[in-house]
Amino acid sequence: MKNLPGRFAPLLTVFAGALLFLYSCQKEANLDAIPEGKARLSVYLTDGPLDFQHVWIDIQSIAVKVDTCRRNHDADVDGPGCDDDHDSLSSHCEYWDTLSINPGVYDLLALRNGVDTLLASGFIINGKIERIKFTLGTNNSIMVDSVTQPLHLVNNQDFVFVNVGHEHLDSLSAGNFQLYLDFDLARSIRYTGGQYWLKPYLKPFGRHSTGEIEGKVRPVHFHGLIKAYNDTDTAFASPWSEGEFKIRGLRPGTYNVFIDGINGYQDTLITNIDVQRGRDTQLGLIQLHQ
Repeated sequence: MKNLPGRFAPLLTVFAGALLFLYSCQKEANLDAIPEGKARLSVYLTDGPLDFQHVWIDIQSIAVKVDTCRRNHDADVDGPGCDDDHDSLSSHCEYWDTLSINPGVYDLLALRNGVDTLLASGFIINGKIERIKFTLGTNNSIMVDSVTQPLHLVNNQDFVFVNVGHEHLDSLSAGNFQLYLDFDLARSIRYTGGQYWLKPYLKPFGRHSTGEIEGKVRPVHFHGLIKAYNDTDTAFASPWSEGEFKIRGLRPGTYNVFIDGINGYQDTLITNIDVQRGRDTQLGLIQLHQ
């Protein structure tokens, strides 16, 4: 495995944004009738890659917190009282619903460059969707340099909360929502004391409120990770075997794209890339040079 250069040390974002069976990113939820007093939520998982061969994550359950006294168009609240330690579980307004999921071990690196999979779905009580609780099992592992090693949970914590804002939800129709979770491996995995450790970081996003960057790198096999970044956002891509890559979940703005050249090829930097809400910015063919 090629060590990441110092410029990748900050390794910021890219929970996403996994699960089994690879569908296209245009999938829609089951169109069964929505029961009265309910809404449908579908959660898709995608991956923000890192320089590993495989990352197998044991995903066991997904729960959703809904505030029935508010609606999804209400202003978001993200302060004291809305964090992991201060959930008002006794409130008459707040309820947790469990979504339907096929629990098991999934390879996150199969979910990159615009590939995602339906992780969980189900009917929830009407109200404002506030949080997702993502629960893991212990059968997590990683392949580095063709060697599989355990991936340990930091402090044995087997769950993570993700705050959800109204901009993260794509409204497909009345009462029918979808949400994407970007599993950011760069922020989730650390190598310490000769072992790999997992503390999941999940980035929620909606496709209507974010943009994408897409391109193809030549020659193939002469590039490492690709990084899109600006002052407030950073995301990564690991191209497929033919050099195609896609980075999703980017906030609108102007980005730079850095391509890590390997095997004698130079690094390449493309500047002033305009990313717009709900748009796919095409970079076309990018030729690396020695």
